Amino acid sequence: MHIKQIWSYIPKSVVPVRELNEHLGLKQAQTKVLEKIHGLKQVPQDKDGDLTKLLGRVLAQVVNSPTVVPSSIKYIIYCHTIQENFPFPMKVLQGLKQAYGMHHAIAFSLTQQNCASGLIALDVAATLLPSLEEDDHILIVTGEKTFSPIVQLIPNTTVMGEAAAAVLVGKSGPGSRMMGLTNVTLGQFCNVLTGDPETLKEFQEIYTPQLCDVIHEAIDGAGLTLEDIRYIVPHNVNLSSWKKVAARLSYPMERVYTSNVGEIGHCFCSDPYINLKEISDQGLLQKDDYYLLVTVGLGATFSVAVMQFAEERGDEIDRTVDRIFEKAEAGAYRS
Repeated sequence: MHIKQIWSYIPKSVVPVRELNEHLGLKQAQTKVLEKIHGLKQVPQDKDGDLTKLLGRVLAQVVNSPTVVPSSIKYIIYCHTIQENFPFPMKVLQGLKQAYGMHHAIAFSLTQQNCASGLIALDVAATLLPSLEEDDHILIVTGEKTFSPIVQLIPNTTVMGEAAAAVLVGKSGPGSRMMGLTNVTLGQFCNVLTGDPETLKEFQEIYTPQLCDVIHEAIDGAGLTLEDIRYIVPHNVNLSSWKKVAARLSYPMERVYTSNVGEIGHCFCSDPYINLKEISDQGLLQKDDYYLLVTVGLGATFSVAVMQFAEERGDEIDRTVDRIFEKAEAGAYRS
């Protein structure tokens, strides 16, 4: 399975974290922690539009791309963290399908793994692709509005921004080949933000070692070592947590792509894909380089995809789906 192309939309309008004090109910000391310790400077906000317009701005790029045939998109998977992110009886996905000429596509949402849902979609896509024709595609779409202080802030951790991404997935082609995907869900942390303080403390203690364990598991499952990984392409939760992960892995921090942490904050499910697009556009990946897409969703799901930058090598027979099911039978995917 290949990630063939990525589009992103990041609003030009940004709000400095310090200006969100009153809106988020933060004290000045808390803001300084977010800025100085966690490296969060500002977040984008699409002030001129609602969720439909936010997603529409990235879908317009998809259908207007000269390399995309909209009729080849058979499924649209919308990944979001906020379970109810538009009011009843609105049907955002159905409206977008009609507006952008993809009425034929089957559309559904993934949200159970919160911010990890964007990578979980790769797993779902891998199960759907064998039923499609060689030139058919699946479109993964991410993007959400920070319509309430409750959804914009994870206390003492991060501030959420507004951005969108679209990821075209196919059986083969230019782009990146998925070598494997490892997802680990620890359900005891399902109420980590609303439960007792001991649960939150335990989650904070296990976060770094657990994420490192899943990274090692994913790499081992792909038959690689950490030395083979050119870049870690992560979510933008904060800078301090990635410093801890890099230190525990003994992995160079300069090869963890954190350039967007301070610029756009944590944009729900969109971060890894936005970062992957930027790292590719900057020419930081060379042919055959291995890299990781890494994210964590509260609840808690740790997700790591092992990818190989394939460039134009789209004529090879792709065995990714076979490997995914072989690993599933071996218990690599657990909850």
